[in-house]
Amino acid sequence: MNLTVMKTFCDLVETGSFSRAAESNFISQSAVSQQLAKLERELSVRLISRGGGMVEPTEAGKTYYDGAREILRRFEKLVWQVKSASDAVRGVLRVGTIYSVGFYLLDPYVRQFFENHPEVNLHVVYTGWNRISAAVISGEMDLGVVACPENNRSLEVIPLVDEELVMVCAPKHRLAGQESIESGELDNEDFVAFQANIPTRRHIDKLLKTSRVRPNVTMEFDNIELLKRSIMVRNSLSILPRQNVQEEIDRGDLTIASIEGSNSWTRPVGIIRRQGKQPSLAEQMFLDILQAKA
Repeated sequence: MNLTVMKTFCDLVETGSFSRAAESNFISQSAVSQQLAKLERELSVRLISRGGGMVEPTEAGKTYYDGAREILRRFEKLVWQVKSASDAVRGVLRVGTIYSVGFYLLDPYVRQFFENHPEVNLHVVYTGWNRISAAVISGEMDLGVVACPENNRSLEVIPLVDEELVMVCAPKHRLAGQESIESGELDNEDFVAFQANIPTRRHIDKLLKTSRVRPNVTMEFDNIELLKRSIMVRNSLSILPRQNVQEEIDRGDLTIASIEGSNSWTRPVGIIRRQGKQPSLAEQMFLDILQAKA
């Protein structure tokens, strides 16, 4: 079978128009008709039904379309793999991440990638969640690693890990020293939080609402380090991923307790990439490292 003819047929089915299929393949309408007629003769079956100005595939045409589209997709992937192999993984890989994920969760993956593939120029950008989504969609970044990834038809989300959320407080706080607490014990407590528009804050607010808990939010930050400092200085508390506070726990600057209740007190972290974009070989190797360690 001729791949060019397959593509023309698929374009004809998808556009429902001989003229648009011709334009997509830089040929005349009569050439599209000739290709279709030859294909139907070879297969001894009618593939396209014409009538009332409509162009629609027959049942046999639908079957041929599904198979042809899959063959074309596989061929495109094969061409990419061959070109990638000949390129010997040269180029730049751009990854965006938020601070509370990049500094605590992503760093070991990045170190391993540098060790395994020093020939790749890996750029990791630490920035806000909204900037990462826009940059991945536009192609400015190849991948994003973010907390609580939001649905977007332009983005593919690959789950990475669910981080445990814990109650974090100053050592002199009344809840300090407990291994676990009931979620209801947080009701009306002075609470330091991420800013309201940050996905992690919205996720935690949803968990608190489900538990019918209303803490008293006294301070809001867009920076994890300032948030932790505020907990220490104000003798307050918050809910954060355990990994974000491990260093402070080891030094005795903060204490934590697991949260009991009907909720699953975790924060999802995911990889985002542009929907439908074929990954470069360098990107695929980074994805393999992320998913192998998850």
